[in-house]
Amino acid sequence: MKNVTTPTLILHGEADARVPPTQGHEFHRALERRRVPTRMVVYPRQGHSVTEPKFVQQVMKEHVAWVDKYLGGK
Repeated sequence: MKNVTTPTLILHGEADARVPPTQGHEFHRALERRRVPTRMVVYPRQGHSVTEPKFVQQVMKEHVAWVDKYLGGK
């Protein structure tokens, strides 16, 4: 953890049984404490994969915005 410096986007399903949301929150808080640029978005009712169409679209928008911000999009 101490060597992580890459800006990190965490997208998590609230009902994820494979990776509990608490793990995502712990990772997010640890990155914040180390002042690593990070953002966490939790999707209600979603498991390990986001399947509701409105959330699928939002996930894509989150990815594009994050990449644009940190890799110099248009």
